[in-house]
Amino acid sequence: MNMEKNNYYGAEQKTAKESGNGSGDQTIFERGAEAYEQAGQAVSDAYDKTSEKVGETYEKARSYSSDNPGKTILIALGIGVGLGLLLGASTHRSGVSSRLARPVVNALSDIALEFWR
Repeated sequence: MNMEKNNYYGAEQKTAKESGNGSGDQTIFERGAEAYEQAGQAVSDAYDKTSEKVGETYEKARSYSSDNPGKTILIALGIGVGLGLLLGASTHRSGVSSRLARPVVNALSDIALEFWR
């Protein structure tokens, strides 16, 4: 009986290979390769779109800064002072610096928003 099972399974495997029924592995491999290729294409498309938008935004910022150099300098100064106050307030942890930093940052933000409009 044991010999019959071995012969039966061996014959079944042999006919599956000969008849092309073993192509299930090939189909799974092909599907995986296709999914990998589609994912690669999606990443490539996303990268291209992102780099295009970043380039457009960079050009807009350059043109704005060349058209409005005074506003650009004031905005950069305000951002620098605000960040400096925030970083200084967070490292010292004193009540005085945090009480001073918040109104100054708010005022600089308001000034920057007015210039931006």
